[in-house]
Amino acid sequence: SACEKGGGDYTDTAVALLEEMKGRGIKPDFIAYGAIVEACFDDRRYSEALEKTREAIDRGIYPNFVASKLAKWDLHDLSEATSCMLIADSLISIVDASRFRKVTIITGKGIHSDDAPVLQEKVPRFLREVAGIKVSMQEGNAGAFIITHKALQKWGTSGKYKEFKNVVTNQ
Repeated sequence: SACEKGGGDYTDTAVALLEEMKGRGIKPDFIAYGAIVEACFDDRRYSEALEKTREAIDRGIYPNFVASKLAKWDLHDLSEATSCMLIADSLISIVDASRFRKVTIITGKGIHSDDAPVLQEKVPRFLREVAGIKVSMQEGNAGAFIITHKALQKWGTSGKYKEFKNVVTNQ
């Protein structure tokens, strides 16, 4: 959207418009939240992106993801930004509750992408570079990757987790 491509000032305007919509009783939908999350994410304003993602979850925007929050996360039809923020929220919940387990993340093979697969490359990169967590491709499935129980537990008790949580939550 124009909001996500415009950068800083446009992101501020987009966030203000979302708040104005809500103030006028207009319920933002999947597209509105997606544009705001994308704009904040692209500006590396991860805490705002996560805040808006959590707000969308509370409003029932991502019911399929929340329902499958336990061990298998399907990112089909989601943007890079929304995917990364939903995963960030879920990983924080898992670590904070000390419920370490293997997580399978399904990105798909990019068959419906215009050019090359987007999520297959960018989501694991976000997790490695921003979160600092080890991810592995799922054997025999190019459209999925995993975070092992061991990798999640190691990350959750490391300084990398604390840094990541601070970046995406400002806590």
